[in-house]
Amino acid sequence: MADNSVDAVRQLFTAPGTAEGVALSAYRRGLVRFQSPIDGAELVFVPGGVFTMGLPEAEHRGESPAHEVELDSYWIYRFPVTNAQYERFKTESGHRPRANSRGGADLPVSGVCWEDAQAYCEWAGARLPTEAQWEYAARGKEGYKYPWGNEWDPDRACWDGNAGGEPMPVGSFPQGASWCGAEDLAGNVWEWCRDWYKQDYYSSGPPRHNPPGPSGPQTSHVLRGGSYNMKPVSLRTVHRAERTDPHYNVADGFRCVIELPPVELAEVST
Repeated sequence: MADNSVDAVRQLFTAPGTAEGVALSAYRRGLVRFQSPIDGAELVFVPGGVFTMGLPEAEHRGESPAHEVELDSYWIYRFPVTNAQYERFKTESGHRPRANSRGGADLPVSGVCWEDAQAYCEWAGARLPTEAQWEYAARGKEGYKYPWGNEWDPDRACWDGNAGGEPMPVGSFPQGASWCGAEDLAGNVWEWCRDWYKQDYYSSGPPRHNPPGPSGPQTSHVLRGGSYNMKPVSLRTVHRAERTDPHYNVADGFRCVIELPPVELAEVST
C-alpha cells in the first residue's frame, strides 16, 4: 500500500536534485521563478485562485459556457520546451520520438505528439498542464482575451502575419507575456494539454476545484495557444483545439507544469 503520510509526501518532493524538490524549496522561500535542475527550464509561479474559464457565448466550438474554476498554486515553464531541451531529453532518456522539429536550439520543439510530450514531462519531473491550468496562466483573474490584455496587438506574438511560415526563438516577444510572466502563450507553436478533449465538457458540469478534464478514453487531446501559421482568433486565451491520437503536426509543441504537493498547500492555507 502506498505511503501517503505527510512525511512520505514531503520526502518525495524534497529529494535532492529533483525538479519537484527545487520547486517546493522555491515555493517555501517565496520565489516567483526558479530553474529546473533536469532540463534547465525557467519556471514561473502561478498563485492559486479563482477565475472564469470559457465564454458566455462561444466564438468557436467548445468555448462555452463560462464557468468558475478554482486552482491550487503551481509552477509553469516560462517558455515552450525548446529543441535544445528536447535533444537533451532524447540523449539522457533514450526515448526515440518521431519529431519533425526544425531550426535552431532556441526554437520551440514542434512536430511532437501528445505521447512524446508526456514522456518528456515525466523525464523532467513535471506534467503537461491541465486545460484549466493553461488558461489560467494565460488569462488570469481578469479574464483577458489575449495573454497581454483585451486588444489584439500584432507585435506581441509570433503568428501568421509576421512569422513567414516558421516559428521564432522562444522569448522573442517579451511584451506578450501573461500576468504570471509566462511567454509565448499566444502563437509560435500549439501547446498540448493533459486533458482529453470533449466539445461539450464545459456544459457537462465539470468540477470547480482543479478540473482534470473529461474522463477517458476520448479520441483526442486538447491543444491551446495557436501557432505561427494561425490568425488572431486562434491565439485567444479561450480558444480550444484538438488532435486525434497519435498525431504529429509540424506546429505542435508543449510546455510543462510542476504541481505542489497537496500536503504543503494545506499546511500553508491553515
